[in-house]
Amino acid sequence: MHPPLFKPHPKCEDVVKALVACHEDHSFRKFFGHCNQYKAALDKCFNEEKDERRHANMMAARENRARYEAKRDDK
Repeated sequence: MHPPLFKPHPKCEDVVKALVACHEDHSFRKFFGHCNQYKAALDKCFNEEKDERRHANMMAARENRARYEAKRDDK
């Protein structure tokens, strides 16, 4: 299962378009694995996007924690 495709995914836009086009062009064969290579590429791209967001959130959390501890130590 993947996130909704109508939401913006700037890094994965070309892969999303390819999967949607494959589903539109092969509305019956998609059920038998005709578009699986696009789905695998989409999953890989979404995982990379998620890893980048996770790393950015972790770095922001570390900065917030450091600010909190600095303020706590000043009191």
